[in-house]
Amino acid sequence: MAAALDLAELAPGDHLVDLGCGDGQVLVAAARRGAAVTGVESDPSLAQAARDALSDAGLAERAEVLVADLLDPAVWPGLLDRDPVLFAYLSPALLQRLTPVLREAGSGRRLVTVDFDLPDLRADRRRGPARLYRLPGRERIPGPRRVGWLAAGTLCAMPAEVHSLTTLEAVHAGGPVGLRLTGSLAGSAEAAVGTTEAARGRPVAVDLRWHERAAGSLIHGEVRVAGLDPHPVVVLFTEEDQGQWDLSAGGCRELLARLRDPSLPPLTTTSELLAAAEGEGT
Repeated sequence: MAAALDLAELAPGDHLVDLGCGDGQVLVAAARRGAAVTGVESDPSLAQAARDALSDAGLAERAEVLVADLLDPAVWPGLLDRDPVLFAYLSPALLQRLTPVLREAGSGRRLVTVDFDLPDLRADRRRGPARLYRLPGRERIPGPRRVGWLAAGTLCAMPAEVHSLTTLEAVHAGGPVGLRLTGSLAGSAEAAVGTTEAARGRPVAVDLRWHERAAGSLIHGEVRVAGLDPHPVVVLFTEEDQGQWDLSAGGCRELLARLRDPSLPPLTTTSELLAAAEGEGT
């Protein structure tokens, strides 16, 4: 959070708008730097938590928290009328869906994101997990330019008792972008795509928000996006491990051979997961 506000060069007298402010931690940090702050949050309980945090810090007079959906076009005129610095800790698919309105927000306006890039734009500067964009931004050309997913498959170890997130990206063939999940992935996640129509060679972001599952649960299936080959995904829900790995068939075979080396300790849940992935042909 500090790296992001530093990168944005947030100064006393600035106005910061947090797009998806959650419980208000960023709003409090920005207000303590002398900025006026506005938070936008779709969850009323989180919005109230943000108001409470600002009040507890003695900063309520510098702040406003709105309950609103960022995908509602009616929200934006009121947010942009004071030339704000924009802060967004949002998933790639949501960032991609918001990119057209962000690019129209005004030349030179600062946008800072944390952890995730805007799929369609190149960051102007980076600091740790933070990325700074000077809007309307520079178009990002994906590499490699070939159409398809950036890896042959995805392997995940996800925490069991939270709504965790897996993010995927592909280069589209062009045309309508549909999305569906197969196998036990269906019903296990809320899936979202960053655009409904893509030009050939343009990136498409996919978010998978996993439902809570018992530790040890193993699910697998394919993410199918119109215009692309199916993308296999295997997920193990675990109490201790967390990670996401892009896989190829060759990489799976090499890692499995290493894990089966008798000099290594007994097989872990990760190796069992990889064995399941191999069994599914990923």
